Amino acid sequence: MSGPKFCRDCRWSEPENGSEWNLRCQHAVVNMNDAWALASNVKGRGVSCHTERDKRWPAKCGMRGALWESKP
Repeated sequence: MSGPKFCRDCRWSEPENGSEWNLRCQHAVVNMNDAWALASNVKGRGVSCHTERDKRWPAKCGMRGALWESKP
């Protein structure tokens, strides 16, 4: 079994503007139903990583980190 998949180590996460401790997920699949994330021109805009990881079912990434990818 591997260790936990932290959002801070995921290539799709970025710090929220003005709130570096809060991460935002930039993954297209996670954001495809979020009108604010899709229509925003602000870098770092997307679904809150905390909100996505808090979901149990149904969730695109969820607690298990299904869409997690290592940062390059």
